Amino acid sequence: MRFPLLAALLSVSTLLLWGCGSVTQIEGSWSNPAYLNKPVSKVVVFVVGAQTFIQEATVESQVAKEFQANGVTSTAASDMFQRAAYDKDGDGKIDDPAFKDKALAKLRELGFDGVMVIAIKDIRKEERYVPGTVTYQPRSYYTGGWYNTWSTGYGYAYSSPGYYGTTYDRVETPGYTATDVNAYLETNLYSLQDDGLAWAAQTNTINPQTLQDGAESFASKIVPAVIGAGVVRTVKP
Repeated sequence: MRFPLLAALLSVSTLLLWGCGSVTQIEGSWSNPAYLNKPVSKVVVFVVGAQTFIQEATVESQVAKEFQANGVTSTAASDMFQRAAYDKDGDGKIDDPAFKDKALAKLRELGFDGVMVIAIKDIRKEERYVPGTVTYQPRSYYTGGWYNTWSTGYGYAYSSPGYYGTTYDRVETPGYTATDVNAYLETNLYSLQDDGLAWAAQTNTINPQTLQDGAESFASKIVPAVIGAGVVRTVKP
């Protein structure tokens, strides 16, 4: 009987998906073919739209760390620039028009040739219906016994031994409504060689357990994607 195994596998996969931290999905991406022959190799990571410096710095640092783990030199912008230098009112947006030119000059002086800008577009709660499940739990039984296994045939006594068997009890759980937290981010990678857009993506991070958990989930998805697009050059030790 195959359906008990299938039900068990579905239950395990559901637990892995929803019970072990957040999941990040890339909902769309675009790559500029003009940068396949001139990929960037040293990237600074900016986060805009964060409500606090801690949110900003946590995401920047995790993405930079993921880049470094994949052989790309990278630094969080929060380690290079004070937030007050470009976000005087603390709303998470760059509001100093002169900051861009100053930052570009400093980045080029330090040898950076790529800027990744991560914009937090929306964080909202969304309801979804989780359908009920049907599982089958095995229940073993024994038929027969020494006292009722003897019969007589053609004048001879013989034994008909009992045996073990298995039945499956049907167990149903009702459906329910769950609330997911979805963090929608937009990521753009710019080349400082000519200030052109090399790569862009939109992502959704589902149910981050903590800020760090969400940052790790996002970084582990976005960095391999941009490297895989061929617009970032890696250097393996």
